[in-house]
Formats: sequence, structure tokens, C-alpha cells
Amino acid sequence: MQFPLKLVLLFCCLMPYSIFAKSEIDQLKKQLKTTPDSSKANLLIDISKKYNNVNLDSALLFAHKACELAKSQNQMIHLFYANLATANYYSKIGNFQNSYAHLLKTKNIAKELNDPCLLGKLFYQFGNYYSYVSNYDTSIIYFNKSIDYCNKAENKKTIANCLNGLGIIYWERGNLEIALNKYLEAFKISEELKDTNLQMTLMLNMALIYANENQNEKAFETYNKILHITIEDNDKQSQAMIYNNMAVLYQDDKNYDKALDYFKKSLALCTETGDKPGIALTMNNIGENYFKTGNISEAIFYLDNSLHINRSLNLDTEIVYNLETLSKIYLLSGRLQKVEKLINEGLSICRKLKIKTMEKSFLQLKSEYHYSAGNYKKAYKTFEVYNQLKDSLIEVSRSDKIAHLQTQFETENKEKENEILRVKNEFTQEKLNKERTFTNYLIVFFVITMALLILVYFLYKSKAKINQRIQKINGMLEEYNQKLKVTNATKDRFFSIIAHDLRSPFNSILGFSELIKDEIKDGKNLELIEEYNSSINESSHNLFTLLENLLQWAKSQRGELEFTPVQFNLYQLVQSNLIIFKLKAADKSISLSTNINANTEAYGDINMVSTILRNLISNALKFTNTNGKIVISADIQNEFVFLKVKDSGIGISKENQEKLFKFDCNYTTVGTDDETGSGLGLILCKEFAEKNGGDIWVESEINQGSEFILSLKIA
Repeated sequence: MQFPLKLVLLFCCLMPYSIFAKSEIDQLKKQLKTTPDSSKANLLIDISKKYNNVNLDSALLFAHKACELAKSQNQMIHLFYANLATANYYSKIGNFQNSYAHLLKTKNIAKELNDPCLLGKLFYQFGNYYSYVSNYDTSIIYFNKSIDYCNKAENKKTIANCLNGLGIIYWERGNLEIALNKYLEAFKISEELKDTNLQMTLMLNMALIYANENQNEKAFETYNKILHITIEDNDKQSQAMIYNNMAVLYQDDKNYDKALDYFKKSLALCTETGDKPGIALTMNNIGENYFKTGNISEAIFYLDNSLHINRSLNLDTEIVYNLETLSKIYLLSGRLQKVEKLINEGLSICRKLKIKTMEKSFLQLKSEYHYSAGNYKKAYKTFEVYNQLKDSLIEVSRSDKIAHLQTQFETENKEKENEILRVKNEFTQEKLNKERTFTNYLIVFFVITMALLILVYFLYKSKAKINQRIQKINGMLEEYNQKLKVTNATKDRFFSIIAHDLRSPFNSILGFSELIKDEIKDGKNLELIEEYNSSINESSHNLFTLLENLLQWAKSQRGELEFTPVQFNLYQLVQSNLIIFKLKAADKSISLSTNINANTEAYGDINMVSTILRNLISNALKFTNTNGKIVISADIQNEFVFLKVKDSGIGISKENQEKLFKFDCNYTTVGTDDETGSGLGLILCKEFAEKNGGDIWVESEINQGSEFILSLKIA
């Protein structure tokens, strides 16, 4: 994302005062000592302007001094400029309420003085203010009012600034041809005034368009020219803007490492200068960069921070970009409960600001959301609205228009030479008139023929479009059918597992409870009763484990299982889970030990990792012979920690290893003490491992034991 409307407009305001600012401030301060009191207010205003891009607090201080002095001396013009400088200060720090209050004070002074030049400058600042708060329609009105007053006062500099502001608004709205025309008008004025600062600002705006139109070579060339100037002038705010925009170009070229480096340079400069809108924008771009490289957690972190800052500054246009990227991330990661609210907020802001291109993007996301949620009817209706908006936007080749306007701009300086050629052409005009009459008849015939061909073409296209929609609906229905078949097959398999695996423990519980009942009535053999009770207890534990896994798996399939990844101590988590199995290990005389560094950290959902760990330890105990051993260890490699549960049990054949994690295979076997299981535990482990961004697998040989390995992200 390039630097947006408000920051580019702010750059335009700052440019005239940022060049050679520090040296000029020192000179002005020296003059202040010898300047008469009647002229000091004007000098204080000049110092405040010079401080605008060096030290904002100093800029406000000198503006207040100018204001107090102008009041005491009843100098209304100086009071006007002092209030205007104060309003500019509050705009730059994002305090738009105070900025607007000072603009209203300035407006009262301008009306009292009734000076067209002052009114033109004031309405230009109002245009800037409404741009900052994303009220573009009102901003356009004030920019045009400013141009009217400045024409009366022949204030060409402010007219050029207004044209630049209008160009930025139309560019933001996607009206590229109007935007470029405004820039070219402003550029003509800047040439007349020999204002190199304004020319550089317009060069930056054109570079933004080159970047958006994938003319990266021209964009890089322009940015490097501007960057060289800003580094020489120590203009850090402008440097941040250029670094950001160059990073976007690297991102477009898929050079994400280079892009991240430039984004961080921009963020460091924005943080140094206290530029909150710049910080928010750069964080948004860093989040997008992480999203494109697959680092979802970092992407969400930066985008949430960017959104928080933009909300505090009420920057609706930037909020739209935050919401769009966050919606894509949550949609891709399956967190559907958060997507709909973000999309609806984005659509509301786009419609308020009349940003049709972004509205189209959110409609497409909403259609994908409904489809992912299984609401195919709403998905299709939303897709229809998306298509209608897409068709309503006139798809014109922007690059061709840029080339055309650029050629027009470059050839304007040759108009004087062409004037000579036009004089010569007048001598042949009579002959051309006769030929034109004949040509007109041919044109009329050609137009009628083309109209008929176009009519036939559009009828054909309309029919083809309807056929495409029918094919698309049929494809969606077929895909839905396939999903239903898979769902039904999964449901049947699920009930089969329940029917088979619940029956065995219940039969055991019922059978042994009857035996206890008979023994109490007849023999009252306590040792035998204790044995029966132990069997009931074991069957109950097996039944509880099975039900817990079934419930967890069912929640996972319905999307109801919350996923809350955090940083946690892996050693402590393993120790807390080992306590559960101490008695079971002791019953089978199995050594249960750990070999994990106490400071080992991991990143994931603690409940899910605990479920995986309990299943792996339970299985290890089940398939390890008496006097065997189980060792739990952990290794760190690259960005993952590998948790290993190794036993000295009966092992698993290569053929059966492939069945362990597949739902349709339902592979189960009895333990060394005839323990039973459903096979669902490892399937659940597989799903939870992948949910946490890792994986699980087994390494085993018959009678040589097994080692289950779980990979988790490091903290």
C-alpha cells in the first residue's frame, strides 16, 4: 500500500518549509532580536512555519507567541496567519478537533478582513482538513472555493496546491484521468512560479501512479531522485514516505525480504518524528508483507496495531485497508466468526467514502465468507452484487491514458513550433474541405455498419455471460453435492466408531458390576470383588478417554473449538500431565521419565497441546510391556521444537503406521494388558497438531518400540 491521500497531502504542505529549515531558523531568530515590535508577529509566524518539519512543539510555541503578540497589537492579518499555523500543528499530530476550532477562528478573521487572498488560503486549509477526516465531498467543495478566491487574488501558488489536493482525492477514488489532469495543471503553474518544491511533490504523486500501474522502473527512478534530495535536506518525514513506497514496489516484485527492510526503515523514521499516521500505515504494510510470506501471527499483530492507531485518528481510508487485509487473513485461516464483522464495517466505510474499487473487493470477500460458512444462497447473491458493481465500473486501460497524457505534457513546449505549421496548413484548407465532405459520407456509412456489428456482438456476449453463470451455478451445486457425500461418509464412520467402541467398555462395566452383585450375595470374596472393581474402574477410564476424544473431535469438526495460541513453558506442561499417569505407570512397573530443558518455550494452544500429550502418553503406557520405559524429550531445530514420546513397547509395522492418522482406516489394536482403544485419539492429535502450525508422525519397528514426534512453533 502506497502512502495514502492524507500523508501525500501533508507532504505537499510540508515541502515548501522543510528545505534548509534549520539554517533558516537560526537566521530568523537572530533577526528577532533587532526587529521592531510591529514586525515581530510576522517573524514569529515565519519561525513557526520553519519548525513545522523540524520540531512540532517549537512550531506550536512560536505560533502561540505570534498569536498573543498580534492580539495585543490588534494586527488582524498576523492573527489570521498565527491561528492558521496553530491549526496546521494540530492536524499534523492528529488532533483534528482542535485543528477545526482554530480554523473557525481564522474564518471569522478572514470574513472581517474580506480579503480574497486570505479567504483563498483559508478555504485551502479547510480542504486539507476535510481530506484528513475522509470527508472527500466537502473537501472538493472547499478546494474549488479556494481556487475561485485565489483567481480573484491571482494567488497562483495556492491554486496549484488546491489542484494537487484535488488530484490526490480523485486518484484515491480511482478517477485517474481527472487526477492526472489536475497534476498537469498544477505542474504548469509550478513551472511559471519556478517552484521546485511543488514540482518535486507532483513528481512524487506521478511516481505513485507509475507504481500503481506496474511501471516500476519509472517509479524507482523518480523515488530515488526525491530520496537523494530529502537525505541531503535531512527531511526525515519525507524519507519515511519514500522508503515506504519503494518497499511496496519490492513487495510487488515478490522481494519480500528487501521490502521488509525498507518498511522497517520507514517505521523507524516515523517513530523518530512522532508521525502517528505514518506509523499506522507502515505497520499495515509490514502486516501485509508478513501475510504474503505466510507468517500469520506477525501479520495480525502489526495489522491490529495499525488499526488501533487509525481508529484513534479517525482515518477512515486507512481503516479500510486494515479491514481488507485482516478479513483475508481470518478467512484464509478459517476464523469465520471474526470475518463478517470486519467485512461489513469495511463495506460501510467504502460506501460512505464512495471508494468503489475497495467496495468491490469487500463484496468479493463477503461472497467467499458465505461460501466458506456453507451459506451458498447468500454467497451467490453477494457474488451477483459484486458482478453488478464490477460491470458498472468502466474498465479503461490506465496505462494507455498515462502514456497519452505524458506525451501531451512533453509536447506542450513544442506548441510554438507547431504554430508555424498550422499557418502553412491554412493554404490547403479549401482542398481539404472538399475531401472532408466525401469522407463524411463514408464515416456515416461506417458508423451505421459498426453500430449493427456492436449490437450483434453485445447480444452474443450477453448470451455467453448467461451461459457462464449457469455453468458456474452447476459447478457450485456439484461441489456442494461432493461435500455432502463426504460429510455423510464421515458421519456414518463416526457413528460406526461410537457404536463399536462404546459397546465394549459398557459391556465390561455391566458384566463386572453383575459379578460384584452376585459375589456380595454369595461368596463375599473381597479379593475377587476388588479385582472386579479394578476392571470396572479401568473400563470407566477408557470410556471417559473415548468420550473426551469424541467430544473434542466433534467440536473441531463443527468449528466450535476455540484456538487460542500463547507462549508457554513446555517443560512445565509435560510435568503437569505426567502426574495423571504416575499411578498407571506404577501398575505396569513402567519407568516414566523426561529429558527436557526447564527453559524450553513453545507457541500454541495449551489445551490442544495437552490433549495431544495425554493421548501419546496413554498410548505409550498401553503398548509398553511390564518393566518397560517411556522417555519424553524435546529438541529445538530452526523455528520448531520437536516433542518426542519414546517407548520400549511392541512397536508398529510400516503398513500400520500409514493407517494411524487416517479417519477412514480406524486402525486399533489391544495393549499389552488387553487395553482397548478407538483409534480416534491419534486422529484428533493430527488435527490439533496441524491447527497449531505443526505436524505429528511416528518412527517405529516391530518389537523395537515406537517414537511419536510432535512439532510445535518456538516462542
